[in-house]
Amino acid sequence: MSTLSILAVGVLVALLMFAPCSAQAQGPGRVEPTPQILPTDATPFTLSPEINEFTPSYKFRIFQALPERLWFNASTEVSQRLDTNVFFTYSSPQPDYAFRVLPNVTVGYEALKNTSIYANYFVIKDNFADNTILSPPTTQSLSWGVQNTRSLGKKTSLQFDLQARELWQISHLRQFDFLPGATLTHVANPNNIMFASSLLQLRGGKYFVAPTREIDPFFTLGYIHRRGAWTFLLSNTYIMNFRSPPFRDSIPQQSNFSMISDIEVVRPVLKKMPSLQAFIRAEPVWNWYSDKQPGLSGFDFRLYGGLRVVANKPSYYTGMENLRQQILESEKEPSNN
Repeated sequence: MSTLSILAVGVLVALLMFAPCSAQAQGPGRVEPTPQILPTDATPFTLSPEINEFTPSYKFRIFQALPERLWFNASTEVSQRLDTNVFFTYSSPQPDYAFRVLPNVTVGYEALKNTSIYANYFVIKDNFADNTILSPPTTQSLSWGVQNTRSLGKKTSLQFDLQARELWQISHLRQFDFLPGATLTHVANPNNIMFASSLLQLRGGKYFVAPTREIDPFFTLGYIHRRGAWTFLLSNTYIMNFRSPPFRDSIPQQSNFSMISDIEVVRPVLKKMPSLQAFIRAEPVWNWYSDKQPGLSGFDFRLYGGLRVVANKPSYYTGMENLRQQILESEKEPSNN
């Protein structure tokens, strides 16, 4: 089966299995988000460079038929994990074993040079072995946004992003987010990439009405290293959740601070199919200033292992425009001389 077929089947199966949850509004005191969804699960904190893509033959055939301004990133991740504190409690943590399916698709169009509009959709579904009370909710996110990328030299780029997103976490809970952010990426060489990201989550209860529930700054530092077929990713994200006060309708109402670290090792399963990857990820999570409230407190350690199928196509418009400009300038120089 081809890489594109595997990706399509994975996304289709995930969408058929998990029906959309109800999005009717309800009072803040009656609904609490389930603790297994981390802030970085529901809010992508950086757009790290893609590790693998189609094999050359597929790229040539498919990309030739697509517009040069069109770009996309798609992945379907299936993982199993050990979770040492599934309820995020300050004391007496309860471990559990979870199975997760996560399809994620972004499609964009470079409307202007270095400026794109895009849409994103992803689903997070967890099934727990012992604490099955945590399994029923299905988190879904649907968003659209605008991003602008600027070159700061040959090796450094700065990307500005503004996203408007509707998030369904559990039945009767509907969230809306404005997500302005910026990501600085420095490519020291093809095997060593460093990035820093800052994102502000402005959350409300109604579409395009935010912030009315919470304000959450995200700060991330990361490093990617490639060695042969192996890829190593290190990242650390610090999150501050400001809820009540100053907001009255926060869900949950308790504010808290978190730090989430990720250490991931990735390797293609087959040389002829680099888009099919096996990965293992260690993820320690720390929580502070939550007044020992369950769901927002304590220390949790997660150990993931699974498979991921990725596919991506960049926009060739800016690169082609730069090449055309270079050719025009080189043609003018002999005539001037």
